[in-house]
Order: sequence, then C-alpha cells, then structure tokens
Amino acid sequence: MSDGPFDQPREHREAVELIAARAARARAGSGALVVLRGATGTGRTTVLEAAGRAAEAHGMRVLRARCSPGDAAVPFAAVRQLLGARDDFGQVAGEREQAEVLRRALHGHAAEGPLLVAVDDVHLADGPSHRWLVETARHLDRLSLPILLAVTERSQYDVDAPRPGFTHTLPPALVHTRTLAPLTGDSAAALVRARFPAASPSWTEDCVRAGGGSPLLLRALLDDLAAPDGHLAVPESTAALYPGAYPAAVSWWLDSAGPGTAEVARSLAVLDEGWDRGEPLQGSPAAALGPAPHPYGTLTTEDRGRRRPPDHAFDAGRCGEAPGPYDETPGPYGGLPDPYGDVSGPYGEAPGPYGEARGRYGDAPGPYGDVLAPYGDALPGPYGEVPPLPDQAPASGLPDSAPETAPPHGTSESALPSCAPETAPPPHAHRRPEPPTRTTSDRTTPDPTTPDPTTPTRTAPTPTPAGRDRHGRGPAARRTAGGDGAAPAALLAGLAGADPARVAGWLTAMTGLGLLRKDAEGRPRYAHPLLRDAVLTGVPAARRRAAHRAVAEAMLHHGAPTDAVAGQLLSAGPVGAAWAAEVLQAAADRALRAERPQDAMAFLRRALDEPLPGGRRQRLLTELGSLECACRDSAAGIPRLTEALRQPGTPQDRVRAAVALGTALAGDGRARAAVEVLGVVDGQLADRPELVGALRIASALLSDWDSALRRDVYGLLRAAAARSPEPSGPAARALLVRHAATAGLVSARDAMRQVRELLAEPADALTEPFLLGTAAAVAQWADELDEADRLVDRGLAGQRPGLLHPMHQALLNTRADIEAARGRYGLLPAEPPVVFAAGPGNTHAHILLALVEQGRTAEARRLADAFDLGAAPDSFELNRFLYARGAQRAAEGDHAGALHDFLECGRRQAAREVVSPVVTPWRTAAAECRLALGGPREALALAEEELRLARVWDTPRTVGRALRVLAAATGGRHGLELAGESVRLLRDAPSGAEPELVAALLGQGRQLSAAGQRTRAREFLREAAERAERLGAVRLRVSAEEALRAVGARSPGTARTGSAALTGSERRIAELAADGRTNTEIADSLHLARRTVETHLTSAYKKLGIRRRGELRDALGPDRTGGRDHHGHAGHPGHPGPSAADRCRGLSAQP
Repeated sequence: MSDGPFDQPREHREAVELIAARAARARAGSGALVVLRGATGTGRTTVLEAAGRAAEAHGMRVLRARCSPGDAAVPFAAVRQLLGARDDFGQVAGEREQAEVLRRALHGHAAEGPLLVAVDDVHLADGPSHRWLVETARHLDRLSLPILLAVTERSQYDVDAPRPGFTHTLPPALVHTRTLAPLTGDSAAALVRARFPAASPSWTEDCVRAGGGSPLLLRALLDDLAAPDGHLAVPESTAALYPGAYPAAVSWWLDSAGPGTAEVARSLAVLDEGWDRGEPLQGSPAAALGPAPHPYGTLTTEDRGRRRPPDHAFDAGRCGEAPGPYDETPGPYGGLPDPYGDVSGPYGEAPGPYGEARGRYGDAPGPYGDVLAPYGDALPGPYGEVPPLPDQAPASGLPDSAPETAPPHGTSESALPSCAPETAPPPHAHRRPEPPTRTTSDRTTPDPTTPDPTTPTRTAPTPTPAGRDRHGRGPAARRTAGGDGAAPAALLAGLAGADPARVAGWLTAMTGLGLLRKDAEGRPRYAHPLLRDAVLTGVPAARRRAAHRAVAEAMLHHGAPTDAVAGQLLSAGPVGAAWAAEVLQAAADRALRAERPQDAMAFLRRALDEPLPGGRRQRLLTELGSLECACRDSAAGIPRLTEALRQPGTPQDRVRAAVALGTALAGDGRARAAVEVLGVVDGQLADRPELVGALRIASALLSDWDSALRRDVYGLLRAAAARSPEPSGPAARALLVRHAATAGLVSARDAMRQVRELLAEPADALTEPFLLGTAAAVAQWADELDEADRLVDRGLAGQRPGLLHPMHQALLNTRADIEAARGRYGLLPAEPPVVFAAGPGNTHAHILLALVEQGRTAEARRLADAFDLGAAPDSFELNRFLYARGAQRAAEGDHAGALHDFLECGRRQAAREVVSPVVTPWRTAAAECRLALGGPREALALAEEELRLARVWDTPRTVGRALRVLAAATGGRHGLELAGESVRLLRDAPSGAEPELVAALLGQGRQLSAAGQRTRAREFLREAAERAERLGAVRLRVSAEEALRAVGARSPGTARTGSAALTGSERRIAELAADGRTNTEIADSLHLARRTVETHLTSAYKKLGIRRRGELRDALGPDRTGGRDHHGHAGHPGHPGPSAADRCRGLSAQP
C-alpha cells in the first residue's frame, strides 16, 4: 500500500532508513536479514514497498513475493514468486532437492548484481518456502553475497496462540529486527492534517481515536470522510460512511487476527455497547473516554478533552414544550379511550414481587465479593443461583439466538431488593441551631468569633482507604464492577469460549496499540464508537440480541452493578425471567435519582417487554406514563396511563394511576375529563373510604384548572364535610381551610391553628402529600415562612420519583412563593426561561416580577410579550401572570395597560372565589394605577376594600401594604397617619416582609415631603434606599434615590450598605467565612491578626444587614455562590432547587 497523498509518519521513515542502511552494506557484499514486525494495519507492507523503491533507486534489483493463506497448499509458492518459473524445478523430486535448485537460482541472480529479496507477510508462507527462507537467511553472512533479505511478519497478541516466528531458530546475531509501533497521537494528527489542512482540532481528535493507532484504519477512514467541499463529520455508525473503506479495513483486521480473536473482539463490542446504555456518561461515548493520552504519545490539539453535548442527556428545556396531541384519541372523557372496562377481582394486597428466598450461598458472602444493591445495601453473594459460565461456548462464539427460557436463578423470582420505595430521601438538609451571640447591654450582636453551625465547615476530604477506589470499593468489588479488567476478561472468555488468560492479555495488548482505551471505571472500551460499530458490522441482529442477553446473565452472575446489567438488557430481546424485570426497574429508579429521566423511561419501556404480573405491570405503566407526560416529549403518556388504569392491581395502585392520569389530563387543558376519571374510580372503590377521600381531594386540586368546575367541586367538598366532618380526613379539611383563606373568610391566626391541629392527626400515605402541600401554602400566606419551608421539604421528601402527582408542582410553586415573599429579587435564571406553548406558568410570573424589581425592563418586556394570553387556558397560573404583567407595565409607565391587567386578574380570581389579597394583591396595584391616571375616588374604593379583606387575614404584610396604598389615596394628615401606621406595623412583622417595609418607608417619605417635612422625609427615604440596596431591589432603590433628590438630598455616592459597600479586605474575609473557614484559619491564610479578622467581619455584618455567619453566603450575592434555586436561578444554599426529575414532573394546583 503506497502512501498516496500522505506524508510518511515518523515510525515508517525510521524503518525505511534501517532497511536502506542494511541495503547499502549488501551492495558492498555483506548480506543481511532484516525482519520488519508489526501488528495488523501498522504499515508493514507500506514500509517494505518504500524500501524496495529506495533500493531500486540505488541500482539494486528487487525480487518481491507476497504470501497469502491461499498458497499454503502449494509447495514453494512464495519462493517461486521471487525467482519466477524454472524449467529444471520440476525435474527433481523431494523438498531438499527442489530447495537446492531454487538456492542456485538465487545465487545466479546475486552474481548479476546486488539483490533486495522482499517477502511480505512471511508468516503466511507455505511450509517449504518458510523453511527455505529461514535456511537462506542462516547462511547469508558467511556466503558474502550482495543479498539483503527483508521480510515482514505479523506480530500481534492474539487469543489463539501463534506458531513460532520466522527467527525462532536463527541466531540473534544474524537478525536485524524492527517492530512498527502504532501511530502516536502526534503522528496520527499530522496524517489527518496532511489530508485535511483545515480540519478543526476536535474533528482531528475524533479521527485519531477512530483510527485506533493504525495507519490502515486511519487512512481508510479519511478516504470515507472525504467530500468535495472538505470533509464529513465523524459518525458513530458505519452506515454513514461511503464507499465503506473503513469497515472493510476493520473486517480485514478481524480476519487477520483469526476466528478466536474476532469473536472476542465482537463480544467486547457487544459489552461496550451495553455499557453505553447502562451507565450514561457526560458527553458522547467517544468523549466519555476522556482526554487520556495515547499510550505511545499525546495529542497536541488545543481542544483535547472537550466534551460534546450528551446525546442521551435529559434536556430540561424540552419539558417546557407543548404537550402532544392527545385529543385525537376517541373516548368519552374529552378524547380519552374508556380507561376502565370491566376491571374486577380481588384488590387485596398482593405479596411483594421480590420474595424472600435466598440464593445458593445463604447468608455467606458470595465468591465475587459483596454485591451492591440498588440503594447501596450489600447483598450477600450473587443474585441467586446462577450457573457458571460454560467451559466452551459455541464455535461461533456469540450465541446464535436466545434460549426460550432463562437459566434458573435460585428458587425465588429474584433476590434484588424492592426498587420502588414509598418515599425518597429528603432533598434538603435539616435546619441547624442558631449560633451563640454575645450580649452587650440591651442589644444582642453577632459574635464574629464563633463559627456558625448553619455554615458548612470546610473540612479535608475523607481519605480513601488504601487499596480502594474513589467509590470506596476494594479490589474484589472493583473486579466485580469491571474496574480493573478482570471481570470483562472473564465475561469475554465465557462468551467466546476462549482462555481467560489469553483474553486478558489481548485486552492489554489492544489497549497498548490504541484500539482500546480504559474509561473512568477502568473498563476496556473501543477508542471510538465508530470502531465498535465496525467490529459489529455483519453480526445479525438476532445474534447481537442473544449476545447482549448472555452478557447480562454473565454480569449478573459476576455481581456487576445494576445499571450495567440493565444496559445490556436494553439491547437484548425479552428474557422471560423475573430477574430481568427486577434489574430494569431497579436501574430505572437509580436513573431517576441521578436526574436521568430519559434513561429511566428507556429502562421502564424495556421492562414492559418482560412477562409481568398484572399489579406489577400497572405500577410500571403508571410510572412510565407519568414520566412521558411530565417531560412533554412523547405522545404516549396519557394512553400509557389509560392502559395502566385498565390493568388489574391493588386499590392503592389504582388510585395512584387515576391521580396520575387526572394530573396529566388537567395539565393538557382537560380538567373536567380529569375529575370525571377520578369520579369513576371513586365509584369503584366505595368500600374504601380512605381511598375515596384521596380521590376527592385530588379532584378538588385538579379543579383549580377550571373556574366553574372549582366552584362545583369545592361546594360538594364543603357539603360532605358539613354532613360528616371526621370521615373527610385531615387533608380534605385542610383544603377547606385553604379555600376559606382565599375566600377571605378566616384569619391567618385561625387558619394556622386549624392547620397545625390537622397536621397532628394521623394521615395515610395517599393523602399526606395533599395535607403537607396545603398546609405549606397556608403557612406561606400567613408569613410563617420557616414553617412553610419545613412543610415543603417534608412534602417533597414524600413524593415518589417518577410518579405524576398534583401536589409535586404545587409544592415547588409554594417554595417559589416563599422566596418571592422574602424578596430574593437577585435569584434570576442564568438563561431565558422556556416559553410554554400552552401558556405561562407560575415560574414565569415570579421571573417577570423579579426582572421588574431588578430594573431589567427590556428583559421583562420580552418575557411579558412572549405569550399570547388570549390563547392561554383559564387557570390560576394565567391569573398570576396577568398580575406580574401588570407590574411590568406599571414599571414602564403604561398605567392604563397595567390597570387592565390588574382588573382582569381580579375578575378571574373572583370567578374562582379567590378574593383575599394573600395570593394576588391586585386591588392595591390597581389603586396605584388609578392614582397615576388621576382617579383618586376609584383608587380610594379599591384601597378601602383591600384593607377590609387584609384585616380579615390580619398579617402585617397584607395590612401594611393595604395601609400604604390607602394612605396614598387618602392624602393629607390622615394619609400621613396611615403611612406611619403601615411602617410601624411592617417594622414589627416577622422576617421576610422586607420588600413591603421598603415600599412603606418610601411611601411615608413621599407623604412627609408632600406635607413639607423634608428633613424627616429624607430620613425615611435614606432608610428605604439602604434597605432596597441590601435587598437587591433595584426598582425600589432607584425610586428612593429619585425621591431623595426631589427633597434636596445629594445623590448617593458609593454604596454604604449591601455587598457593593464592602471593601476589598472585608469582601475577601467574608467570602472565606462564607466558605466555612474559621476566624483562625482566615487569619492564618491572610497573615492577619485574628482580631483584625473579627473587626472586618463585624463591619461586613453591619453593611450587609445580617446577624449571623450563616447568612453571609446569601448576603454576598448569587455571583459568588454559583448555586441554583428552584427556578434554575443562582440561589441560596438552603434550597438548591429541583432536580432534573423535578423539572420534568407534575403539574401545579394552587389558587
């Protein structure tokens, strides 16, 4: 093979130079032997041809022969290629005599001039030729003939033991050997750039990986990627290559290695393919291998290690897309097929699907070390009885097809633990106690010398015990997981019927050549997915499925991780054994907890291909349908949930399926169909009042998506409670408390008293989420924000991952409301929020208000204009967005447009019987617009009604806000008195009412200015500006500064409060303290006295307006924490925000 347009790599040039030097000595009369060794595809033929051309250029005659397996049966076939046909050859009998004739012919050629005898692939020569060549080489030095014998020989570690090499019987002094190493990264990259000078570093690295250190494969790949206008992208499938030089080269490489090695290579490709599916990595499979250097060199590209976006990764943004078109499905409930049928039969609790039988090892540890269960609990031994790998696999290596039934795995269905627990671990840490303080006279001041237990303390990482990896696994566990190659070697040997020791050696050798690379877990992987796909080219799909199944069984036997076994099952056909569904369900649960909902759906879909008991199938269908509906990228969600409801199952599971289906229908704009679905199941479970109660509570929540339906459902709920309050249950009564709060019928004190009493009552697992979510909302409205936080945490902790539930998004909405109530205006998304085609959500309303308060008017306008509210469904979320858009319009001076939005919000809320200002205080906002438009009388009426309703709820926030606006509408001395009352009330409010206090201070300052009391006005306005700056409320701060200038105060210079007011030293020390450093550690690291550190911290506390060390992280601002809150905002550490699964789940249900 000639180089063609390529430059010769350095390895080839050095080999050609060695042969040229020996050729020069041969021309001087000193014969020699040069053996050029190398693995398949390293360029032995290319080097030999280049050396032949160089010899001819120096006047040598070149005799060439190329050996092949087809000539093995023809005696002296290779030698006769060298010397040509001879008349006297057939006149003698016997190998010795024939050899002598051929030797005389060689000497005759040498007498005419120097010779280069070039024999390619001498390891394939027929026996007589091989022996003749060896004997010729043995005597070259003593005959002083001008002959250089240059032979190439394949030298590669194969699974099948090789025969002795060409030089096996020759004295070492006679032999000059050169072994061609694989291409280094630099040499391979140079070849790529020589062919494609404009290639990017990342594309070059992809080519280098797919080439696997082999010039043969690299050149074939570049031939396939050539295009008229440049080059094609490096694919992961050979189907995208034309004309197919690369897969042909890989096929030739496999054929050269022999059938045993080829089967091991294909088995590894099957294993590798399953690893990709079972344990998704960050980036594409090629990039997942990381930027590890090539064993024989390093890549010199500036993009080394750059990761591609993961193909499999869950895209949170996609969850914001419009639901699929389910309306075309016929049925009686708004387009649904009838989900009920004649489902009957016993609904008693079925025994768990996992059994209690043990495997053959009983309680003793298994021979492969402790196997980790899906939740980290160790299971003794392997998963039940598994037969050992066969001593000999079929001749083909990979099984031709899967057997009808799986081999027995113990006497139970499975020994895996349950993979669907009732509750998930809480997502947030427990609250910690307050730090100690020092008392000075009658004031309590923070003690900067005492570490705050609410702040994470910087500690050294826990040392990894000797002999353990980063997961804490010892050598046995690493072998079980495939971390050091021992388990893959055993698996491959069992699949291919090969010697495990030879397989282990082959893996090591191929890694050295560059065809394989170890991943982060130490497993041997093909260097690029394209190389793996080429190895599998030609393997029938049935054999591949059967091989994946065999790999899964073998991995299960060896105690491999659940995800790895499940990854193999994804590519296998149905197994028909209980363990397969168990493994897939466990892997789905792990994927959900790792925030990989797309992978969880893939595992669940595959699990449904296995035979399952009815109840088990219903649970899996419910979970899968929930995920498909929540992620909004599949049209199968609602039909899947409908199918789940048709399946037999326990009453509890039927309720869960019905609630999930109802939640999906409500989110799709079909709230009435959702309530009807729940009503039908309600009628089927009349003998289970606790389950009926859960269904009716869910109906009440889902009715929030339809105003008329909400009135009807809550009317029925009130009537049922009046007839018999106790059977209604605490969750139903909590809903009535919430309804009374929004209807302006109860005070905050009384509502919280009732809610706390209900929380003290026992609640069953199905209704407790409703109770906690409802109580959290009431606590947030009552300004019991810390208690509301705890209730949200409890509610989210009780949610089952992957199960659609109306309270899940409601809890997240309550968390957002809590943060908004605290005035965390700086918690904005890093990227523009996703715009839902179905209309705005609660998150959009909060983001819009935050943008307004931050003074980011252009961004707020873009978000407000992104939705067509005329096409949005009639829901509480639309009402909240109308209020937020009104605030945005008012901030831009469009008071008429803002007034329209506020009044429309109020009209819609009144239709839902939501009149209290605890949710959307639209009256005060509309009153301010009326004042701006010159309508004081209408403003006064709105403000007085707001104050009346606020006094019913009777919290400082609602009453203080209403008093502030009423003061502005009233004016005069009475207005000044009302403004003062508003400020006094809000000063004494619980923590969290700071935004309303700033607005009240601003209002009182303006009232004092209007009354001519400019000196007092400046005091209130300065306090408002300082508090607004500390809060991060840009709009309020700008308004306060404008009001200060209006009363003759100088424009504020540098910030005196807030994060911007800190000096460089104060900020540096505060950031170290926020990171958990003690004062002593800070002093040592900055070479300061400890007293200096304390002084700086005290000053920082004052400027930031905080009293505890644990508040530093929030007060310093989101830019330094880098955290994310529930909107994906840079957030505070107590609430790290929802997981990807949270963002891909449930639908809200709030007023």
